[in-house]
Amino acid sequence: MGKDLSISRLCDAYGGLLTEHRRDIIRSYYDDDLSLSEIAENGGVSRQAALCSIRQAEKALKDCESKVGYIKKVDAITAELTAISKALDDGDVQTAKSRLDAIIKDI
Repeated sequence: MGKDLSISRLCDAYGGLLTEHRRDIIRSYYDDDLSLSEIAENGGVSRQAALCSIRQAEKALKDCESKVGYIKKVDAITAELTAISKALDDGDVQTAKSRLDAIIKDI
């Protein structure tokens, strides 16, 4: 099973809410692509302790997103802006304006 790289994105958004230790372990695992053995050795803990910290941090980050929804909102706005850009490329200014007005209202 591969790594869920969306965790790195969640850490960008909510990492400040983690302890420094958990944030460092998550960054080491996802951003630096260190193995559990390398993380354990660097932190002076067992592989099991490193894995446990990673799993707890992942859960905390996912919980934050489920409560706040920042990443979901950013993705929705990005999709809308992409559609607006396409509408403008197609010369459909009215659709672009309407979609832009909807984003502004939603924000």
